[in-house]
Amino acid sequence: MWNIWSFFHYLANLEWREVRKDCVFCDRSKFESNIVHEDDNLIAINNIRNAGMYHWIIMPKSHDWRDIEGLEPQDAHLVQSMIKVKKHLLEKHCPMVSPTDVHTGFHRGRRVLLGDIYWPDIISIHHLHMHVIVEPQFWLKFFKYPPWLSLMWKSEEQVERELNGKQENDEPWLFYFVRIVIKRIYKGNKSD
Repeated sequence: MWNIWSFFHYLANLEWREVRKDCVFCDRSKFESNIVHEDDNLIAINNIRNAGMYHWIIMPKSHDWRDIEGLEPQDAHLVQSMIKVKKHLLEKHCPMVSPTDVHTGFHRGRRVLLGDIYWPDIISIHHLHMHVIVEPQFWLKFFKYPPWLSLMWKSEEQVERELNGKQENDEPWLFYFVRIVIKRIYKGNKSD
């Protein structure tokens, strides 16, 4: 059972600074037995830390993208392909499940706060991947995959909209507020 200790363990094991180490998702031997879908560009696996009835991770085979923060408009096809794989898996494994019982999205990656100051990195594996969770456990959805906290999580719809240019500025109000406060403090210290 998932508990508070697991949550703190998860936070403690995040990479809080940019450190390149061996990527688990680039070493096929680490997940070979968990593959549920594969095509020329994408692989979908069962997550070993299941957060619902089904919990798949869909990722590109290549390590060209670290996280969603590095995606550009020309990468929209990649996210669209990941969504197609999601739909295929849902049709194959749980066609009767309502779309409201499926939680899909990405953990946020490294983002600039101001200058060389960054928000904490939320993802634990620095290889672009999308979570698809069918009938998610409430506490995990609320804290580890939180749709209510854009600081940590973005739905696939949000990412797709942004890449297609339909949403100009997705900066959450908290980011905006903190950035403005830091700028004002910095300007105040410069004039002294």
